[in-house]
Amino acid sequence: MAGEAAGLPGGQRVNGGQIRLVAFDLDGVIYRGSLLLPHVPEALADVERRGFSVRFVTNNSTKHRREVAEILRSLGVPAEPGQILSSAAATAGWLRAHAARTDGAARVLYVGERGLGEELFDAGFQAVHALEAELEEAKRADFVVIGLDRAFNYDSLARAQAALLAGARFIATNGDTTYPAEEGLMPGAGAIVAAVAAAGGVTPTVIGKPHAGLAEALQEDTGIPASQTLLVGDRLETDIDFGRRHGMRTALVLTGVTTQELLAASSIKPDHVLADISGLPGLLDRLSRAEGGG
Repeated sequence: MAGEAAGLPGGQRVNGGQIRLVAFDLDGVIYRGSLLLPHVPEALADVERRGFSVRFVTNNSTKHRREVAEILRSLGVPAEPGQILSSAAATAGWLRAHAARTDGAARVLYVGERGLGEELFDAGFQAVHALEAELEEAKRADFVVIGLDRAFNYDSLARAQAALLAGARFIATNGDTTYPAEEGLMPGAGAIVAAVAAAGGVTPTVIGKPHAGLAEALQEDTGIPASQTLLVGDRLETDIDFGRRHGMRTALVLTGVTTQELLAASSIKPDHVLADISGLPGLLDRLSRAEGGG
């Protein structure tokens, strides 16, 4: 099922020729919680057979890229850490590019889980979790970075608020208010970001989908322009809007949070809609024929 053509911010999409990169969301596309979704190995093998580059692009900030790759391999999905682009990794990269102190001495107070902390440490920042910081230490932070944190509590909120009120810059890994799990929808990082924003009276810079930070990181990592990228996702307001904003082609799979009813009611329309990822090879065939590729 074809939807509206995706667009660049100016309403035009660059004609970039054939697809060279397929970027997959994870939750709701490749797996749900700890369960691999049907038809994923076959679809990924088809993409690899065609010679396309593959990236897994996720707003999940709780795990380091190494751990995400290990999880995928344990599910039978070949993946290397270099193929993973998470909102945590993209946030660390954004901070490297935007921190005034380029000597690695920028101080980051973060609310998040181990993966976010490891990405920040790997990027060379003095990163301390909000629950491990004294109040005065929190006030000296240059940045406050918020991701999903299932240990989030009032003390976390108070330390983040203190840092923001003292002038720290507010960065959110992503704004997802929910995420899909085996037991249903669970609160996401966006719920915590909203609490910190309310307490600190500051609007964050958001890195993850659908915002520009993750799109810039993806193109920098692969060297492939957005116009030659197919984004496969399950969520309209993050995945599909991400692709539309930044000039990618988009395919929505109905194995995550978006239903036909939600799609019909939304103003955000993908280029293509697939019941599940088993329809991806057929879509790639159609795109190849349309682009004169056979």
